[in-house]
Amino acid sequence: MKVLVTGGSGFIGRYLSDYLASRGHEVTGTYLSRAELSNRMPLHEAVTWVPLDVRDGAKVREVVERTRPDAVFHLAAQAYANQSWKDPADTFDTNILGTIYLYEALLKNPPSEGILLAASASAYGSGHPLPIAEDAPFRPINPYGVSKASQELISYQYAHNFGMRIVRARLFITTGPGKRGDALNDFAQQVVAVERTGRPGELRVGNLETRRDISDVRDVVRAIWTVFESGEPDRPVNVGRGEACSIRWMAEQLCGQARVPVTIATDRALFRPSDEPEIRADVRRLAELGYAPQVGLDRTLRDALEYWREDEGSPGSAEAKHAGRAPRRPSAGADSSPRDGPGRGSGRRRPSEPSRR
Repeated sequence: MKVLVTGGSGFIGRYLSDYLASRGHEVTGTYLSRAELSNRMPLHEAVTWVPLDVRDGAKVREVVERTRPDAVFHLAAQAYANQSWKDPADTFDTNILGTIYLYEALLKNPPSEGILLAASASAYGSGHPLPIAEDAPFRPINPYGVSKASQELISYQYAHNFGMRIVRARLFITTGPGKRGDALNDFAQQVVAVERTGRPGELRVGNLETRRDISDVRDVVRAIWTVFESGEPDRPVNVGRGEACSIRWMAEQLCGQARVPVTIATDRALFRPSDEPEIRADVRRLAELGYAPQVGLDRTLRDALEYWREDEGSPGSAEAKHAGRAPRRPSAGADSSPRDGPGRGSGRRRPSEPSRR
């Protein structure tokens, strides 16, 4: 099967492209910058990489016409909640118009097996009873969440009006080795930076009392495939573990695995003005499709720590010191993810809100 993965160079995209190629599919992945392919995350030799900015409708048509895929996994997005406050127009241009450009191109070259949209639980917003089920109303509280809710509505409309098979995997927090900008990997990078000094040190954290539904990316790509194979256009599917993990537990586990003494130090400056105590997905619909997680978070922690220990460009390494890099500031210690990562340029201060994917 010929598969097109938009945003294939991103964190989830790299693991998904590797997963699909390993199953024997002919995979084309898109990237925005060649530098996105330079890190140590999976890079299957059988994947064909092509540049694509989904804001360029003509280029989207060209890639679709050249690849003529049997299946499409649409992951390309402006995926930072912070950046969406700084430049909401760019976020809407990328996530909404980019999706329309893709679907219009696919109308002329319909994929026989269908399309999967990597949707986001950020569309839910806040104020829902737990666990959050797929029929919970959209109440997005940041421009990124609005854009992802809009993607879903557009997908439903194209499926309804044009008979396109577009299924939606609504992702909660995804983490794993090599991710940047989330609590687990920020903590792991700090621990490694302390290890490289050879002396005791501190893990600086914000609010550790929150609980989040966190999945390993290696499980998430399996869940995405499950939804693609068995999902229905009118039934979005939550992708999560269905249980909440304590952020304090993650910090304590990483400190316990450190090769030098590392103590947790709370920094009030890292607290958000508000933070939901718990976020948890209702995953019964996903389980009905035959999916169950296989990677425990204890393994995710170990693998993330080893990833950064082996990374020559991470804080505290000889390469990083030579380049004059300083260790990254940790996140607020809650549900940080690429959706809460650093943005481009300068912008107005945004209200605080949880990010769900």
